[in-house]
Amino acid sequence: MPALGALNRIRQGLPALAGSEAKVAEWILRNPERLLSMTVRDLATMSAGSQAAVTRLCKSLQFQGYLDLKMGVMADLSQRDYADAMFSEIAPDNPFRASLEMLQESSVRSVQNTLQGLREQDLSTVSDWIHTSGRILVTGAGASAVVAKDVEQKLMRLGYNVTFAENFHSTLIVASLLGAGDLVVAVSYSGRTTDVLEVVQVAKARTERIVAITGYGRNPLSTAASVTLRVAAIEPEVRVGATSSLLGSLTVVDSLLLYLVNRYPEQAKDRLTTTRSAVLGHQRHEH
Repeated sequence: MPALGALNRIRQGLPALAGSEAKVAEWILRNPERLLSMTVRDLATMSAGSQAAVTRLCKSLQFQGYLDLKMGVMADLSQRDYADAMFSEIAPDNPFRASLEMLQESSVRSVQNTLQGLREQDLSTVSDWIHTSGRILVTGAGASAVVAKDVEQKLMRLGYNVTFAENFHSTLIVASLLGAGDLVVAVSYSGRTTDVLEVVQVAKARTERIVAITGYGRNPLSTAASVTLRVAAIEPEVRVGATSSLLGSLTVVDSLLLYLVNRYPEQAKDRLTTTRSAVLGHQRHEH
């Protein structure tokens, strides 16, 4: 299956690329139609990059290879995905209905592309870590704190020992007390949030189980993590707040939890039933 949102993925990852990889990525974004008939050597020559840079680019952006990259670009062109005029939230001259349609397109595309990019092996590894960890620490700041809180609430319902401390100092304390079998789930779409990175660095001295939920491309968080679950989204530079990246991140969480409960179904059913019963009495019922 082609990697949907390939051009968006390249555009999103471009700021984190350097040297020849950046040259190759920029050329593809300028000439997506020409890519379809080109070999790796052709692309390296036309972009003034190198064949090794093309290979590294595919790996950096988590394409399965050059063919996967080309198929993804082909899918984008067939769906006119490449015509991603950057969605602007502040556009007073546009009819409001048009803005809503652009928001819908951006949101739907983020969810679809994020799901297409998830790798089952990564979900399997993280699910096993969740199930066997003595303690789970979740960290995130700003909009990513919303995602971190969602992880905490869902894992808590499944009976896992999970902590999300909104206070940065409290998070560092928990990180410093983790054991080798414990787990950290770090959420940062940019992968450059200093609070999150500091928590991860403290935790890495205690455990190798570091999971990142972040965007495509190399960034400090993905470099520090043992497993990275990628979010595919494009955000306008001037915005009210995170939209497509937030939805993409929440989609990663839902996908991980869906995998987890189906990997350990009996435990999940028992604990979900128990926790539902515990709060059911506090819901108002109409007569």
